Order: sequence, then structure tokens, then C-alpha cells
Amino acid sequence: MSKQVQILLSRPLTVNLGTDEHGQPKSVKLPAGLQQVESEIAENWFVKAHCQEISSNDLQTSELQKQLDDANEALQALQTQSDEATKKIGQLEGDLKERDTEIANLKIQLDKALQTQSPDMKMKEPAKAKDAPKEA
Repeated sequence: MSKQVQILLSRPLTVNLGTDEHGQPKSVKLPAGLQQVESEIAENWFVKAHCQEISSNDLQTSELQKQLDDANEALQALQTQSDEATKKIGQLEGDLKERDTEIANLKIQLDKALQTQSPDMKMKEPAKAKDAPKEA
């Protein structure tokens, strides 16, 4: 593995590096901007002709860009989690409304069932209420 060096390109380049051990053409596409490349590529005459001098500002900008990219990735992950949580909350709220409706329907059925009970049962229930101690 050869040494890595930093280069700064003002525009994207395709660099032809000759042929590999099988006689196949060997080329590398380099994007514009500050990047790490092998010293063999950095020493190529074509790359040297298109490289710019690297300033401390370029290094800081590159580092800040990496941090911004990392922060954007983290933000995207958090946004995905937030969207999933919002979807789950919506599902749970829907389930809660269904249960509330079911409970209300069961109360209505219970009231109807109590109203249709025999008169003896109706008499016993109010008696229980009368016998209960009154709260002051």
C-alpha cells in the first residue's frame, strides 16, 4: 500500500495511469475538492497540472465539511426515528379510540341488559342503594 497524500482539485479529473499487469487500461476518476489519494496518483503529471496549493483554510473547510456531512447523516437518522415514532403514536391513538368506542358500546349493552332484567332483580338493586350508608 502506498502513502496517502492530500491534493486539491478545482474540477473533477479522469487520470489515465497506463496499463495494469494484464494490459488493461488503468484510470482513476477524481472528484473536485480536497481529498486523500495515493502518492502515485498525486505524482502523475496530469494531476500535478490540475492541483491547487493547499492552504490552512482549505484544510479547515474540508474538516468542517466532514463534520457537516456527519451531522447531516445523524440528523437524517433522527428524522427517520422521529417519523417512525410519529407513525407508532398515530397507531396507538387509533387503538385507544377503538377501545374507548368498544367500552362505550359495552356500557350501553350493560345498561340495556340491566333494564330488561326481571322486576325482582330491579327491586333488589335499589334496596342495596338505600341500605348503604350516606356520606356527609
